[in-house]
Amino acid sequence: MTFKQHFISRLETLSERDTQEFPVEDIPTPYKQAAVLLPFVASEAGGVELIMTRRSETLANHGGQVSFPGGIVDPADESLQAAALREAQEEIGLLPEHVTIMGRLDDAWGRYGHHVIPFVGWLDHRPELTPGPHEVDEVLIADMQILMQPESSRKHEIKLGDVRYMTEAFSWDGGYIWGLSADLLLELILWVKGEPSNRGALRLEKMKKYTI
Repeated sequence: MTFKQHFISRLETLSERDTQEFPVEDIPTPYKQAAVLLPFVASEAGGVELIMTRRSETLANHGGQVSFPGGIVDPADESLQAAALREAQEEIGLLPEHVTIMGRLDDAWGRYGHHVIPFVGWLDHRPELTPGPHEVDEVLIADMQILMQPESSRKHEIKLGDVRYMTEAFSWDGGYIWGLSADLLLELILWVKGEPSNRGALRLEKMKKYTI
């Protein structure tokens, strides 16, 4: 079985996994619901690539950081999944009909007041992608076989209030991703490898600790 075949076979079982959803009573009242999309695409070389964005430097939150397409759920969105697809279209010009949603990852949260629901999408080929001028400076493409190598994994220190703590990070030729986005990527990689993951439980524990 090739890397691509194995990767797709694992994505196809995502819908069968037990997803860690945050109990409603544990989500801080002012938090807004957001949805993000992790879009994976078959490469011309027969591998698997991941589509990411470099956020605009002018944005108030997470400016210049590498992340996945996503944003706050709009009341007009038919579902959380629809919100993730809409945001991907707005941010990188990815049409919803090009994406097959394979499943979702564990709930997450962002320090600027977001309860994040991540979806995983698959594309059979890479369409033309265009950065949204107000939110995205650049569309980034990374080879998953490279990202899944141990040498691509990093730890990144950040400060939240008066507390310093480490987050996951990944580095490759052309980019560096850390924080929540890297943690979502780690969860996905663990699933593809068939290794156990407690990412959702750890996120819930940190949310309770740092949002009191």
